[in-house]
Amino acid sequence: MTGQPPPDPQSRPHRPGPPDEAEWDKAAVTFATEQLTRVRASATTWTGTVGTLLGLFGAVAIIGGPTKLTDVPSPTLRWIIVSLITSAGILAAASIVTGVRAANGATLRTSDNWSGSAYRAAVITNTDDALNWLRRARWTGLAAALTVFTIGLLGLISVAAQPKQKTATTAVIVDQTGTAACGPIGRTAKGQLTVNGTPIGNVRDITPVTACPAPSR
Repeated sequence: MTGQPPPDPQSRPHRPGPPDEAEWDKAAVTFATEQLTRVRASATTWTGTVGTLLGLFGAVAIIGGPTKLTDVPSPTLRWIIVSLITSAGILAAASIVTGVRAANGATLRTSDNWSGSAYRAAVITNTDDALNWLRRARWTGLAAALTVFTIGLLGLISVAAQPKQKTATTAVIVDQTGTAACGPIGRTAKGQLTVNGTPIGNVRDITPVTACPAPSR
């Protein structure tokens, strides 16, 4: 022990920042102050896109929907598709409403205590609020798009899985007695020829026609 105080720890030399640090600080301030404007512009673009898609979806659902639903063979599946159409419309409308809320937001109001700090706090708060609404708009819009895709897929699968109906051939058949009969022809389980579902005995002549001739008076 020499009684001398310990030496002061050597401090690390100060390293100056990069030459353009002031420019980066200025850019950071500009980015922060313009963030709310960018978010609202993005929300406006998104709302316009969803609005266009909703218009096209509505035209398809109203004009072509009833015709396409009649092609779906299963009544249960038709009700499922109707429910999905309703859900898609609600989701698309919700996406537009939340997008409009994100694009407009609350109006900044000044007060007697208005200052740079108050403006900064208002911008941060409104930016967070706009981002949350924009996030909801995007999720509901994507959900609406997926629902519409599901509707189309179900319709295609149901129509593709439906067995094709065979078109009956219409013909004029003359039996051995000279009696003529006209109508759709077919066969019984034993293979006997039928006209309008009625078995025909020995057939002398068969003439295919597009339509049965009108009976003579």
